[in-house]
Amino acid sequence: MIQFPCNLHNLYQFERDDERFVVDLDAGVVIPVNDIVCDILNACSVSETEVITEAIADKHGRSKFFEALDFISKLSEIGLLFSPDQPEIEPSQRRDRPKILLTAGVLESRKTTPFLLSAANHQLLKMLTNHADLYLPVSETDNNRQEIEDGLRTEGIQSIFFRNDRSFSPAKFIPKDCTGVLALAPLTVGEQVFLKFNTTPVILRLSNAALTSHKAINTVLERCAALRDFDAFVCDASWTQTFFSDFVPDMHVFHHIPYGIDTSVFRPMDKTKCKHQLSQALGNETILQKPLVGIVPGLNSHETLRFLRKLRFANPDFNYLVIHSTVEDNFTGDGCVNFFNIVSLQDKEASPFIFNALDALVFPTILGASPLLLLEIVACGIPTVVWGYSEPEEIAGACRFIQISPSLFDPVDVPVESISQELRFLFENPNEQKDVLQAGLSAISTYTWEETTQRILSLFVDLQNHKRRQPKPAKHRLLFRKHYNPVCGEIESEAFVVSKIPTPVDMEQAIAMTLLEEHTPMEVKTVLQSICKEPKRAEKVLGNLV
Repeated sequence: MIQFPCNLHNLYQFERDDERFVVDLDAGVVIPVNDIVCDILNACSVSETEVITEAIADKHGRSKFFEALDFISKLSEIGLLFSPDQPEIEPSQRRDRPKILLTAGVLESRKTTPFLLSAANHQLLKMLTNHADLYLPVSETDNNRQEIEDGLRTEGIQSIFFRNDRSFSPAKFIPKDCTGVLALAPLTVGEQVFLKFNTTPVILRLSNAALTSHKAINTVLERCAALRDFDAFVCDASWTQTFFSDFVPDMHVFHHIPYGIDTSVFRPMDKTKCKHQLSQALGNETILQKPLVGIVPGLNSHETLRFLRKLRFANPDFNYLVIHSTVEDNFTGDGCVNFFNIVSLQDKEASPFIFNALDALVFPTILGASPLLLLEIVACGIPTVVWGYSEPEEIAGACRFIQISPSLFDPVDVPVESISQELRFLFENPNEQKDVLQAGLSAISTYTWEETTQRILSLFVDLQNHKRRQPKPAKHRLLFRKHYNPVCGEIESEAFVVSKIPTPVDMEQAIAMTLLEEHTPMEVKTVLQSICKEPKRAEKVLGNLV
């Protein structure tokens, strides 16, 4: 009997005169089929045999399902419907090592990913290869295929080459006994099948710096609703969770695992020497004459410039250095404001010296701000004023914090006056400045790359264990009907579990029972909260079923 998932030929389905047909465009054959065969073909490229059997056999009946499966198997034996192409996956030299599949998006989005984030992902993968076997799908049509393959092999990552067409099954990328799927970039349309049809845990790395638009935020909300109980978001910033806690029905899917910091590189240095170096590099003598305040923007370029104008007006006796890492640099500097965009390895190597030239840092814990910059600058011993949704867990108690309220719709209200007061307080109180600096260094010392790697591997283990413990909801035949209630004079709806003696059930529970057959608990919870209007009621209904 054929085993799924399989690579499909280029197929086209159509219906004529109440009959259904599948056209195998690769073989040039038209095949009459029924609804069951179509259901199997729609699922067989993205799901395992056991999952397909459970879903479709329950829908159509086991005898009809196996008849259709036998029909498909015979067509496969004569070379129809399926492609024999298989990605070559080398066996691991150590069977005890975890096997992690990286989604192809990490390569496909490399041109639009800021350098700082790309460098951090590269370091993370380098550390993961010390503890796990990593696999990365690579398109055979990629112009730099050989260069990519050589680079991945050097890093200890195995390439899995695939045809870049819609007939190839993404599910075939998953190695046998795969520990989980790690997405370091937003999922492509093809990769989204992992969330729906496979039983492999998925960790989606959520970069706070990428959440600068409503489209990106809505994508997270959509993915959150589709997550299974053994999937998770991993946030690189603690304030990402704070923001989404007001909009997500169940926050247990969010985990905060920041990137690591190399404290042998990012460390306190001679500030006077670093200031002279920066002054010479910028050709700006005022760097040596006024306090230099670093600004990490989390806003778009227009809002950042408006914020800078207000801050300069309130504090004309400061110099400012805006530090960011963006693909497009829309900033230009002047005498008092300069910009440092980290876009290359040379910039990255120079950044510890530039960070050490700062006298203070202003950082926003809002969507769009890079937590990598916060950790690296604080590791250089720079006292920090933080404004935003919440005090960052990363340096809790090691900064001067100004609270603002998160909002999905309203523009961010930057507290310029409060920021100015906190900066002046630091400059006028050296002891407070020293205390904040030392507390920051102490907090940062715990964020090593090894710790980051181990937490991700531990999360995969937890997700695997949760998957094994997850009970499958019982399937019921349900009857929905309306009837006239003469007491209140209204038409009412009611639901029953169909058995020898029909048993009435609450309408919300009946809806949840029906939806759970094809949707994740997170999706069902979203629907129930909309119907019930009471989160606790929705949780109670769902809790009785899963």
